[in-house]
Amino acid sequence: MQEELERQNARSRRFFQIFNVGWLIVSIVSLTYSATATFTAHPGYLREWRAPVIFVLMLLIVAFFGALPFYMRKSQRGQASMQWPPSLRFSLPYWISLYLVVTTLNILDNNFVWSYFVVLGLTYATFNGKTVIALTGLIFLGYCWFVGFLVWPLTGDRLGAIFGILITFASITLMCVTIQHLTHERYKRECLLRELARSKEELEQAHRQLAETAAQEQELAVLRERTRLAREMHDTLGHALVLISVKLEAAQRLRERDPQRCDQELEATKEIVRDSMKELRASIANLRSPALEREPACRALSRYAREMAQRAGLRVSYDLHPDIEGLPEAVEETLWKVGQEALANIEKHAQARNVLLHISRQDSQIFMKIEDDGIGLPPGLCRQHAEEQASYESPAGHYGLNGMLERVKSIRGQISIHPNKERGVAVEVTLPLVETPLVTA
Repeated sequence: MQEELERQNARSRRFFQIFNVGWLIVSIVSLTYSATATFTAHPGYLREWRAPVIFVLMLLIVAFFGALPFYMRKSQRGQASMQWPPSLRFSLPYWISLYLVVTTLNILDNNFVWSYFVVLGLTYATFNGKTVIALTGLIFLGYCWFVGFLVWPLTGDRLGAIFGILITFASITLMCVTIQHLTHERYKRECLLRELARSKEELEQAHRQLAETAAQEQELAVLRERTRLAREMHDTLGHALVLISVKLEAAQRLRERDPQRCDQELEATKEIVRDSMKELRASIANLRSPALEREPACRALSRYAREMAQRAGLRVSYDLHPDIEGLPEAVEETLWKVGQEALANIEKHAQARNVLLHISRQDSQIFMKIEDDGIGLPPGLCRQHAEEQASYESPAGHYGLNGMLERVKSIRGQISIHPNKERGVAVEVTLPLVETPLVTA
């Protein structure tokens, strides 16, 4: 399609060049004939100032026709198609100058009256529509004036001559306007085809970019899914395996001293294994915590904290406000997973005696705070930042702290992990209750 458009544009340029060259030849012949008739009728002009002035004005007319193609090539340099008609800012002063030159020639001698047809040709080459009709009217009046038809009184012969010339001008104008219309329609079709070709190229490029983006998104989705699976496995199987290990160690210590309590721990361990299997199946199906299918996150966390207190001999204080149920699903899930991770870390690493679990609603946010009086986080996990702020990262091979941070950020919440004033660690989480798009990155 692009090649066909280029061929059509080349044909249009050749037609325009041939038209200008042909009209230039007509102009030269007309001027030569008029000059010959003038100097034959008035040989004395050759010895006066009129002769050089006439020659200069004739050369100006030829220069006008030679300058038009040059201007068109210069103004359209680098453009894909021929732009027609030229702007009025150029064409109107150009036409007025030529009209004045021809009128001056006719003032010197009216044998140059046929030069108005030169102006007429330039009119058709540089204007279209109503402008052509208006300027043709001016040329017609100038022609009739210098021929002597507009002399009062207007006799029947003069009126007949004026009518005949009017028919001639109208016929030429109608023919040229029709050609212009056909040319303009062709030009609009070329523009439409060119726009279609450009749109096709842009569509193909957009398709290629979309294919590349889809491939990148697919690769990124795989990486996100791996990260999510690692976090979910840590939050479900990791906690369960740690708890099973703790209970088995307790049963081993109680085997000789308290066999009945040992059997109870083994039964509890078996229950944990069964629950873990259920959680694994649920994680594979939907990765939603089974605990939240039975009760809200605040109750699930309080039950988990009580069980932890019994296992580890901790004292847990609760501060659960009454208006923290019926939360959005994403908030419930995040509260449960982050709270479970924080409590599990306290049980495994903190060596604490007291734990505080606080959950409250603050305007359009849910605030959760879990703090202990243990030994605190290892210094190697802490990174100090500007304005005396610190952040913590999971050690190599572990994902707990990173998982908490990712979960909270995924629903545009905030989390802070910092030392208590005396000893231990405080985990503070703020989650928005207003529905917001999940952050998947």
